[in-house]
Amino acid sequence: MNARLTREQRNLVFAFLLLLPAILLLGLTIISPLVKSIYMSFTDYSLLSSDPKWNDFGNYLTVLKSAEFYHSLKITLSYVVIAVISDLLLGLVMALLLNRNIRMRAFFRSIVMIPWAIPTIVTALIFMWIYQSDYGVLNYSLTKLGIIHENINWLRSMDWALTSIIIVAVFRQMPLVAVMLLAGLQSISASLYEAARIDGAGGWKLFLHVTLPLLKPVITSVSLIMIVNNFQMFTLFFTLTGGGPAGATSSLAILTYETAFSRYELGKGSAIGVIWLIMLFTFSIVYTRFMNRNTDH
Repeated sequence: MNARLTREQRNLVFAFLLLLPAILLLGLTIISPLVKSIYMSFTDYSLLSSDPKWNDFGNYLTVLKSAEFYHSLKITLSYVVIAVISDLLLGLVMALLLNRNIRMRAFFRSIVMIPWAIPTIVTALIFMWIYQSDYGVLNYSLTKLGIIHENINWLRSMDWALTSIIIVAVFRQMPLVAVMLLAGLQSISASLYEAARIDGAGGWKLFLHVTLPLLKPVITSVSLIMIVNNFQMFTLFFTLTGGGPAGATSSLAILTYETAFSRYELGKGSAIGVIWLIMLFTFSIVYTRFMNRNTDH
């Protein structure tokens, strides 16, 4: 008995030693900065001052009373809702196509992840050239087709800047969604479709009553991942528009950056980040419980 316990304890120590590098890395890169940011959010910490003072909830009250915060929140929510819905719809269509017995299916499955494999900053730079107002491919093509009659400055237009960012985000993220949904489709047994066909179900009914219900757990997970990723999107906003024009694309990520590093108000910037974190954490819990409850029913 004692020898077995000793062996179990030895195994636990060995497992802990294997996990220790990952735990230390996680602590240094995530937990430590998070704790420091939470502490800074309760101070008037500034890059212009070497003596930060505790100010309780002063930063939070200032942020929550700021019209700028709600403007950025509105932009962020608009971006997330449109981008995630577009990712899911287009990703589902692509997954259904790749799941069919079509010619060169293996080739298409192998290249579909290329947009996702390209770094975000590289994708943003490519689309900056595409959107370029004077000699960009988009304006040239639309002018030749007669859709527009004068060049549009897509990234400096109050009407088109946010839409332009969403298009880039969907271009990059949709392949990942498609592959994850494709994996879910391939896990559905063919016998279920055969049984439904025997009962007289056609293509659309098969999709509504067999494919979609069985794909729901995957859709739940994918949508949550996409919501979190898009909610904290910074690279596309910063590279393509920098929050402009006139704040039309000033997301919460951009507002946090500008507050902390352009205005040097690290305390207030940390408060925005903490509010942002609480919102995401709360949403994730509520969303997961709601979807799990519906799945159980």
